[in-house]
Amino acid sequence: MNASDTWSGPLLVPAPAPSLEVGIPSAWNNNGKSSGRLIGEIDLAATPPAVRLGRSYVRELVGQHFGADRSELGDLELLTSEAMTNSVLHARPRRDGTITVSVLHVDRYVRVEVTDGGAASPGQPRPVDEALPAGGRGMTLMKALATDYGTCRGRNGTSVFWFGIGVRDGWRLP
Repeated sequence: MNASDTWSGPLLVPAPAPSLEVGIPSAWNNNGKSSGRLIGEIDLAATPPAVRLGRSYVRELVGQHFGADRSELGDLELLTSEAMTNSVLHARPRRDGTITVSVLHVDRYVRVEVTDGGAASPGQPRPVDEALPAGGRGMTLMKALATDYGTCRGRNGTSVFWFGIGVRDGWRLP
């Protein structure tokens, strides 16, 4: 991603659907998590190989939860990959060296949150273990494919980037 494409503040796109901004502090429960029904959550090492693992985790989890097949989950996979890559390349990991990927069911939407340790110190880009392909199209993809997206500051200096997509017709709502 280019420096101008990093997610550094609240970003919302106009959408015909209600806002999926449930990660704001007033919507947190006692554990500091967003409201909505948690489908699953995983902690992964804040390294480039974790992006593939996170993408697969979200795809399988949402596929099983909603009865959707892999061919219906392409946008979700792509956006998960973009959000995780941004976190791995441009943010600090949490204190334990991980990022967290959370998947929530909010009304007729799936919301994915990526929590990291917050922005890297200015002038000190986070080192990466392996090179990832250069892109810079993450924000363009978010604007085109997500119903809504944004960032918020979590507890203990963490940063949460989130996006939501609508549950497609034909997906079984639990």
